[in-house]
Amino acid sequence: MADDRVTETTQGTRWSSLSSRLAMLIAIVLIVSGLVTAVYSALAARNASEADAAAAMANAQRSTVLLIDQAYADTQRARTTAMDVRKAELKDVASPIVTALDQLRASAAAGEITEAQAQKAGLAVIKGVRFRKDDYFFAYNSTGTAIAHPNPKFQGKNLMSMQDPNGVFVVRDLLNIANEKGSGYLDYAWVKLNEENPSAKVGYVLKYAPWNWMIGTGVYVDDIDKEAATRLEATKQALGESFSKIDFTDNGLLFVLDKNGKVLVQPSDRDLSSLESTDWGKTLASSLVAQAPTDSAQIVRTTQQAGFTGVQQPWSMVVSSLPKLGWTLVSAVPQAEVDAPGNSQAVRQALLSLGVLGLGLLIGLLASRRIVRPVETMTKAATALEQDSFDPTMLDDAAARRDEVGTLARAFQRMGTEIVERERKLREQVTKLTVVIDRQKVAEEASAIAESDFFRDLEQKKNALREREDGSS
Repeated sequence: MADDRVTETTQGTRWSSLSSRLAMLIAIVLIVSGLVTAVYSALAARNASEADAAAAMANAQRSTVLLIDQAYADTQRARTTAMDVRKAELKDVASPIVTALDQLRASAAAGEITEAQAQKAGLAVIKGVRFRKDDYFFAYNSTGTAIAHPNPKFQGKNLMSMQDPNGVFVVRDLLNIANEKGSGYLDYAWVKLNEENPSAKVGYVLKYAPWNWMIGTGVYVDDIDKEAATRLEATKQALGESFSKIDFTDNGLLFVLDKNGKVLVQPSDRDLSSLESTDWGKTLASSLVAQAPTDSAQIVRTTQQAGFTGVQQPWSMVVSSLPKLGWTLVSAVPQAEVDAPGNSQAVRQALLSLGVLGLGLLIGLLASRRIVRPVETMTKAATALEQDSFDPTMLDDAAARRDEVGTLARAFQRMGTEIVERERKLREQVTKLTVVIDRQKVAEEASAIAESDFFRDLEQKKNALREREDGSS
């Protein structure tokens, strides 16, 4: 019955034994530690990967902005130099006219001609001067009426309210410069002789105070602008070649948009026409231009859906601007490629954690078995003690240990031995006591029989028979 109870208890507590609990505790600690380490490492690796990609993109942005700014500055310097040369030329060409007018005015003062004749001759001189190819001089009076102009449709008309295509009041502004500064320059657009469309022009004006005339000339600078545009196109082409050599990731790219979202510069080996031909491309381009910072030193990071590789996916993008050109510079990398190093690191960390977990579990199980086995031995010894089958030698291995478990085993071994010996002596005493008790009981029963009436009657009969035998003899 006791054996059945012990077996049932052992089976019922197999999974709640100390060794199982200790093994489970070690497993839980290692699993939690491994998960925490793996998750932290994955997040750290992903953050580091994103930071590295963002830094690389930002560096590329800043380098490219500096490159474009330098190229634009070179173009502007070349244009400014050409314009300065052109303006100096205008001033030099105007000087002989002033000299001629002074001579006419001197002749009038000397009485050789009338002032009206001198002015008429002066206006003829102004209208007849030509330089370069089709450049000319003109003159207006103080009210803005053309008094000398080679174009008949302007001659004799008041042009104070006339504007160029850019909204510049050409005659009014030239008069203001002449009246306020004596001479100066004005940038405007004007229609060339025998042409219909206006071209960029720089005008030089001076005030001839003796007759209160505003004398001016201008030179078309569309050739200078064309040269600047040519240099800018060469810069764009060079940028496209440079963009194709910049290596963010396998599919990373740089491109430039204008203020309307049109692609101005793209890598020479990539086709980004989808930004202008698809709905997602137009939406993306508009969004990027809208997000561009106003300061070229600033950058904006954003994540947008794009289909540059033929598949719509999230792209990590860095946006900056070039306000002088009205350009928006964008660098873009697929988010999956940004995350790839972090994910790879996370997988490696997970595998490493699994390996450490397995090794830790193995070591933990072996350690728990070594720790718990003496306890199990003492448990069996306690059960044997309960079942009167205790043998002190079963604790010899545990008692040989030099730790607390060994001390406990030795104490239990001594206690068990003493209990067994005490029970043996107690059984002997009980046996002896039982024998004594049994003999006393027999004596008492015999005395009771001897004193009974039946026994007395037999005794009397025995004595009577004995007397009778003695008398007969």
